Amino acid sequence: MSGETRTVKQKEGRVTGLRSKALGRQGFGYAMLVPATLPLILVSVYPVLRGVWLSLTNYNMLRPGRNDFVGLQNYLNMLKDDVFLSSLGFTFIYTLMVVVISYLTGFALALLLNREIRFRALFRTIFLLPWVIPSVVAVVNWTWIMNDQVGFINVFLQNIGLIDKPILFLADYKLIRPTVIMVAAWKQTPFMMITLLAGLQSVPKDLYEAASIDGAGFWRSLFNITLPTIQPVTYISTMLNFVWTFNSFENIWLMTAGGPNGHTFTLPIFSYYTAFLSQNTSYASAIASSMIVVLAILSVLYLHVQTRGKERKFGLKAGAVK
Repeated sequence: MSGETRTVKQKEGRVTGLRSKALGRQGFGYAMLVPATLPLILVSVYPVLRGVWLSLTNYNMLRPGRNDFVGLQNYLNMLKDDVFLSSLGFTFIYTLMVVVISYLTGFALALLLNREIRFRALFRTIFLLPWVIPSVVAVVNWTWIMNDQVGFINVFLQNIGLIDKPILFLADYKLIRPTVIMVAAWKQTPFMMITLLAGLQSVPKDLYEAASIDGAGFWRSLFNITLPTIQPVTYISTMLNFVWTFNSFENIWLMTAGGPNGHTFTLPIFSYYTAFLSQNTSYASAIASSMIVVLAILSVLYLHVQTRGKERKFGLKAGAVK
């Protein structure tokens, strides 16, 4: 065997040994993930799969012995259920209004706090309080503030003579939906503010200086520099806010419990009522599973719009870059 052949085989042996060690380290790393992954599967993945399976049966807590496979019957029943359709419609209205209001308010506050103003750190802390206050505490306080007998708003307005009788924020059909939307937007605004503020602080100041030299005012700089630059932050924050609000349960439940007469039913609350009050577990599972499908479709569409926007921004066509 020549010296060159021996050298080549030695190099191949070293490469093989290094590759085996690397695979061994990777295998050890994956093994270390198992203790954390198994509980995640048990508390997250299994309940989802179990819920999807229950949605395909006629399981009812009042009839625990029956668990027959009925296919898509529960989903077909949803399409003919007026309460479900009404809950679905209000869920979209509630979610969109909360996201839009919290975004606009949070963006305005972020613009303000991005400026050099006195007590800026104090204002940031104050504006962040609704986000850090537990939902139960926040909702209970709002319920007391808007109480028709002893609530601060009604007492104050009556004392100064602006109203003659109390405003039924939590009982009037015309006011109850705007009320729960307003409270939810108040709760979500600090999240939008802090994320958008982080995005604003990442915008290079040189861009504003150059725009100012060219004669651009506030609004022109806002639409041509600020908004396009913080677009990635906007996409992420609005997406998270949409998903959280769509799945929100505690705010409306603690404030109205879905009332009056189901007027503030959202899909999570309607699913809860169906499962634990009507005892119809299979139908409630179908409602919850439909929420997963709706969120998945909306997420895909949202990401598609985001991707197309980036392609138009950089002058790329779909499939041009591989």
